[in-house]
Amino acid sequence: MQRFLSEKIVYGIRWIILCILFLAFYFYFFSFNKFHLFYLEQTQLFRFSGDYFKPFIEKPGEFIFYLGEFFSQFFVNLYLAAGIVTLLTAAICFLSHLILKKLGIKALIFSIIPVLLIAALQSDHLYKVGFTIGILFSLSFGYGYLKLTNNLKRYIIGGIVWLLLYHLTGGFALLASLLAVLFELFYFNSKTKWVTVSAIILVSIGFPYLAWKFFYLVTFRDAWFYPLPFWGVSRMPLFAALLAYLPVVIVILSGYKQVMKKKVVDVPWNYKSILAGSIIVIAGMILVKSKAYDPKIEIFLGMDHYVQSEDWNKVIALSKTYPGVNQLVLYYTNLALYKTGQFSDRMFDFPQHGINGLRLEWTRDEVTPFFGGEIFYQLNYINEAYRWAFESMVAKGLNPRSLKRLVQTSLINGHYEIADKYLKVLDQTMYYKGWVTQYKTYVSDTTQISQNKELAEKRQFLVKRDFISYDLGLNELLLEHPENRMAYEYQMAAFLLNKDIKSFAANIYRLKEFRYRAIPVNYEEALLFCMTYLKRDLVPEGYSIRPATIQRKNEYVAGISRCGGDRDRAARELYKQFGNTCWYYLHFAEQTDK
Repeated sequence: MQRFLSEKIVYGIRWIILCILFLAFYFYFFSFNKFHLFYLEQTQLFRFSGDYFKPFIEKPGEFIFYLGEFFSQFFVNLYLAAGIVTLLTAAICFLSHLILKKLGIKALIFSIIPVLLIAALQSDHLYKVGFTIGILFSLSFGYGYLKLTNNLKRYIIGGIVWLLLYHLTGGFALLASLLAVLFELFYFNSKTKWVTVSAIILVSIGFPYLAWKFFYLVTFRDAWFYPLPFWGVSRMPLFAALLAYLPVVIVILSGYKQVMKKKVVDVPWNYKSILAGSIIVIAGMILVKSKAYDPKIEIFLGMDHYVQSEDWNKVIALSKTYPGVNQLVLYYTNLALYKTGQFSDRMFDFPQHGINGLRLEWTRDEVTPFFGGEIFYQLNYINEAYRWAFESMVAKGLNPRSLKRLVQTSLINGHYEIADKYLKVLDQTMYYKGWVTQYKTYVSDTTQISQNKELAEKRQFLVKRDFISYDLGLNELLLEHPENRMAYEYQMAAFLLNKDIKSFAANIYRLKEFRYRAIPVNYEEALLFCMTYLKRDLVPEGYSIRPATIQRKNEYVAGISRCGGDRDRAARELYKQFGNTCWYYLHFAEQTDK
């Protein structure tokens, strides 16, 4: 067996390895992070307008976010989302490879490590694509700088391009400066290299100072470091490692070349090196999946995606896979249970924790208004849905979800001029023009609203009297529209979750008004509990409790008796068989939410 593989075989193996790597990268983001990427699209709104573009060129470093949002608009398509992230990362890999090869460092593994770092960073649902673009710009500058072998041209062109780069990428221009310094020291090695290096450092430090002093309205620190995410970011060390990686590799291996008096650092392509490189890459991928990837957030964002597309069964299916308890997950689960007609039968199949599983308590942050307004729209509490959508837009900036909800609620309320204002904003986008075209017809011809089943139905439930509510406003909604079935079921659920059995019993008669064919299972369980406690028959006329529910209740009571008053033992022993019953919740669930 030959010690070294032939050049042709090596070339083929390299391409095979890279293809496998980026196919795995694509598969990872499409299969495990697709909802992370979709969420990015939902939190920004790229628009084709001068007013939108202008702020991105008024401050150093903002332009990369303009490009980032341009690419992120395509994340509405989950296939394109994974593809774009893969292509941007592949570009960084190839640029790293070209730079290292130009410096006489021939080892593909050194170009692959940044891929793993980006995979770890992009696994965070808050990581912006603009950061990857900033690194891509810096590496592009570095490779172009290496290609300019004529000293005078390199200094002139490099200096002009660096000034442009600073305007476009802000602090990322410092990475470009560092690369230029290293190239002067280890590659060009001219007689005036120390003068050149000093000039590069002076410009890199001095120009941001002048920019802060005379050109841009930025803080002193931001003049050098914006938009590098070094403060208040959970994955800052990873990003710092990504920025420092290539310069460190260049310093170490270029220094090694000079000490060992070698022109090239070349890792031989034999079976041992291929195996070692493969082990490093596979180990890195395992670390990314196990340490950087957050399956809980992906599950929740998947539920959020299916709530928006009204695929309620998938919301429930994802909820079942969520490990542990999360208020946001429970909030969407309860909504999906109602929308699939299972809420009053299966509510306790999921770990209820008081009424906060029915809604999110108002908090002025980026998360609560963005997710929490959905329940008000579904309950037909239209003014409150409008308020939460507007607050979400204030907190997160313009985003498609909030704008669409503002349009819908304005049309339902008959505020056509307001709806038209938001439609004009959405009309500047690429992916929402079809939606805008449909809803514009409701502004130009208001009689067409009756043809939209959703809007027409919600108009029938409009609340006309003023009231102030600090929760879901269920009492007020039912007072105005007693036929609001969702408000009724949520009110009954709130009674049970608050262990307010008297209010539950007082409202059970309304089953007949809503034409329930049978008493829902959870209501049967609650009724048996109430009748034992209140010592009177509460079953509405025309209804009866299933014999199976009565039998299950007798078994539950027998289980309680066997434990002889030991509450902790009873909770443990009864959970497996009765943990999904209303009785178990009433007896053992701590009432933490009011």
